[in-house]
Amino acid sequence: MTACLLAVVLALVQLPSVKHLVVVSSTNTNTATAGSRISLYVDVTPNPGIHVYAPGAKGYLPIGLKMDATRDVTAGALSYPRSQTLIFEGQKIPVYDKPFRLAQQVTLNRSLKAGETVTLTGAVNYQACTDQVCFIPATAPVRWTVSVSR
Repeated sequence: MTACLLAVVLALVQLPSVKHLVVVSSTNTNTATAGSRISLYVDVTPNPGIHVYAPGAKGYLPIGLKMDATRDVTAGALSYPRSQTLIFEGQKIPVYDKPFRLAQQVTLNRSLKAGETVTLTGAVNYQACTDQVCFIPATAPVRWTVSVSR
């Protein structure tokens, strides 16, 4: 019996992680001058029947973007789109259940030289749920590359 249970646990551990949404990163420009402000985008598409929580969802983990530290840029405000409302046990909860875009403003460091390439990385943190169950919080890596021009 113990061997059977161990085999099941090992099989579950080896399963690929379930993906509840698709995350695609892009920028408003692939080339920018040192000191300029650019927008980094994260387009998120929840799978059918899945929602993630929007800012303001009390008691839930709202979706967010955490930029990795770098001297090459200064991060500004992260913009969220308008959310949908989920009614659950009499509570109105802000969620995203349709495709949406997060927009992160960043300013390139003035010390960057023309011809350099800046690679920015970060992670989208979220908790995906259905109407019946919430999954373990997850992280999706994101990456952007911008060339510095004159």
